[in-house]
Amino acid sequence: MPETKSKPHPSAQQQASSIGWLGALLSGLALVTVALMLVVLFGFLDALHYRSIADFFTPDPTAAAGTLALVGGAEGVTLSIVLLGVMFGIQTSSSRYSPRIIGIFTRNPMNALVLSFSLASILYTFLVRSEVKLNHVPMASVAMAEILALINFALLFPYVLYTFEVMRAETLVSGIMRRARRELRGGASGRHSQRHRGALMTCVAQVTDIAYGSLQLGDMPVCILSIEVLGHFLARDYLPAKQKLNADWFKVGHAELPGASDQIIAEVNRARTWFTYMVMASFVDMVSLAPIHRKEAVYAIAVATRNVGLAAIDVGDSEAAELCLRFFNTYLRVTINRSAPTFASGIMNEYRRFAIGALEWRRDLALEAAAHLLRYGRHFDEAGMPAIFGAAAEDVADLAIEARVRDPQVSFRLAQLLVRNLLDLIPNARPIGLNGLFKGVAKLTCWAMASDQKDIAHVLVEGIAAAPPDFVDAALSRMEGLQNGLFWEVNERVISFDWLEHPLRDEIPRLRASLTRAKASGNGALVDLEDAPVVAKYLVPPEPSTQTG
Repeated sequence: MPETKSKPHPSAQQQASSIGWLGALLSGLALVTVALMLVVLFGFLDALHYRSIADFFTPDPTAAAGTLALVGGAEGVTLSIVLLGVMFGIQTSSSRYSPRIIGIFTRNPMNALVLSFSLASILYTFLVRSEVKLNHVPMASVAMAEILALINFALLFPYVLYTFEVMRAETLVSGIMRRARRELRGGASGRHSQRHRGALMTCVAQVTDIAYGSLQLGDMPVCILSIEVLGHFLARDYLPAKQKLNADWFKVGHAELPGASDQIIAEVNRARTWFTYMVMASFVDMVSLAPIHRKEAVYAIAVATRNVGLAAIDVGDSEAAELCLRFFNTYLRVTINRSAPTFASGIMNEYRRFAIGALEWRRDLALEAAAHLLRYGRHFDEAGMPAIFGAAAEDVADLAIEARVRDPQVSFRLAQLLVRNLLDLIPNARPIGLNGLFKGVAKLTCWAMASDQKDIAHVLVEGIAAAPPDFVDAALSRMEGLQNGLFWEVNERVISFDWLEHPLRDEIPRLRASLTRAKASGNGALVDLEDAPVVAKYLVPPEPSTQTG
């Protein structure tokens, strides 16, 4: 089964954020407290000639008017600082990521609360100032104006910290996804589903904008976080909730999927997969935009796609699972077009893990994934990247080994698939690609012999026996003579191409003996290849050429 990733512990991050808020709030309160303490201290010294504290704190009309004017001016300065912080946050975030981020600030209730409180305080101070007469001072109103001013000053520092916290991409992404979950729940309720669907699409667009912007700026932690939360939302929230959504939710057009062909629109409407398609289409764009040295972003996309595919299998959504398989193939095609072999290893590894996870419920999907892995491995070989073919062959061999516990017939058919590709490539394959493919076949053969899987070992031995003897002997000799399994370069590969683990390498003498017997019997590689999975050589069959005499 696929390895289980340890779930992140958001409690530590939330605790750190709450501690920061508490510290900022205490700092604001401390500022006001110190000011009040100084007033009390020096006021005590100044009030020695007064007969009561009430007489000391009771202002005359001139003092009350001056105090209110000072309070109103100070509150105006506070409001200007608040507005400056908000404008700075909006401008910085929108220029860094996308103008669609502005909506996050305008809908933020905290911004509206602080701005409204500051404006109300200033307005209240102006009105109280009009109540002051030459012979009358509204003491309660003046005291309330001073209290409101103190609250404004106490909120200033925490709010500035809050503004900078909201500007952080991690905070933006988490807030957007919380809103996306609310919109999804609203869409599942059946009321105003179109409005909730539009809001959910806006949330996804905002997160993808953050991912694009981070990718272009080289901020990979934020880019990876955005990819992970989109995949998590699809796998954990959207796919389980699809059954609760009404039929109108799944009817889309070119407005929802701009640039998509009429066939795509018809297909996603039939399969009810428009939302999954929209998110993963953005993943394809990210693979196309990612610099060659930013393979971690592509790996995060492959992991997210694998998680979505396995979640689709868990909930019984075959259409979404098959869509994930098609997108895996699309990632590989983009990688070939960009001549980016550094992307291929991570994509193929997660593709294999997706196929392993599909073995329990969708064995046909696992077989199809293996066939595609080898086919795209051949495309890499033809595009001048032959080392990727060996990685694809090893992934299929590992998949065959994993499949034995669940369905030995799957292992047998995968062995047939490897043999068919080996026989097809022998006449005109590149040496590196052919050697990598042979390594996968030899590894699976040694495993079958060690595990007493006679049917699998038989078809593999028959296939190897049809290969040129010089090539087979040289490849097996390299495997036997290699003493260090560590690859001599530092790249995506750690294990050398010709390395076999010692339990499997000990089976090479038996393999040589079996090859000798197979050649003597003369059966060649014609044993049971009729049922092997078909690997299409062309996505679109070429038209026959017309010859003119």
